[in-house]
Amino acid sequence: MRVTTGMVFDTGISTIQKQTASLLHTQQQVSTGRRIVSPSDDPVASARALEVGQSKAVNARFSVNQGTAQDSLALAESHLGSVEDLLAYVRTRAVEAGNGSYSQSEFDSIAADLRGQFDALVGIANSRDATGDYLFAGYKTDTQPFVGDLAGVRYEGDQGDRTLQVSASRNIPVSSNGEDLFVNIPGAGAGRDVFSMIADFVTALESGTGVSAAAQTAIGEMDLALDNVLTKHAAIGSRMVELDSLTSISGDLDVQYASTLSRLVDVDYAQAISDLTQQQTYLQASQQSYLRVTGLSLFDYLS
Repeated sequence: MRVTTGMVFDTGISTIQKQTASLLHTQQQVSTGRRIVSPSDDPVASARALEVGQSKAVNARFSVNQGTAQDSLALAESHLGSVEDLLAYVRTRAVEAGNGSYSQSEFDSIAADLRGQFDALVGIANSRDATGDYLFAGYKTDTQPFVGDLAGVRYEGDQGDRTLQVSASRNIPVSSNGEDLFVNIPGAGAGRDVFSMIADFVTALESGTGVSAAAQTAIGEMDLALDNVLTKHAAIGSRMVELDSLTSISGDLDVQYASTLSRLVDVDYAQAISDLTQQQTYLQASQQSYLRVTGLSLFDYLS
């Protein structure tokens, strides 16, 4: 085959272009820190990296939900602790009122105190979170759950318990609805929510009639109400322990996903810099060879 001048030019230019392309590709790898600059560099690894990246993003979403759930449960736990303290205090005052030697003025003093505790309990039951949602309204987070006063309190929320998905297979409740906490008290009679329990005791104290019997009733009812809240509190504690475990697992998964992605797409800097140096040498050699073969004076100015 006859070697023409055009073939010499084309072969030389083609070689320089390939060397330049390889050099630019390696420079991109070094500058981006990624071995795979485009999917065509390694289709199999690119597809796998996409899958792992998606799994990592889902895991990150679950991690955010886990943190949100922890915050919500911690807030609910704090408020339930306050309710427990309040109910225990009301019980203590009922024990005091059972003292047969107390005068009406002393009953009035206890009644005034318990009116304040009643208002405080309604306030806790109508607590909001940092976003302004009512904690104990069920799904009706924008509706004040408890409305009324000592004459009667009604529940305006629903029976739902809000949940968050904290893993691929777990939706965890992050709240307790107010009806289960304050209204439907196991063992109490029909219509005996915690508010009516305290209200009836206050009424008895202020009237001075049957205070001893009312005090005994209040003690028993406070025990039932307190047991109910403690049960809900324990359930929240159990969920928080579960979330701690899930958070730890998510953290481990995140490290694993990051390691896998690094192995699939990250560049080996030592190898890339070695390749870069080698490619620069090859390119310079190709340019010099082309210059000698073609004898083009233009290459005297290219360096």
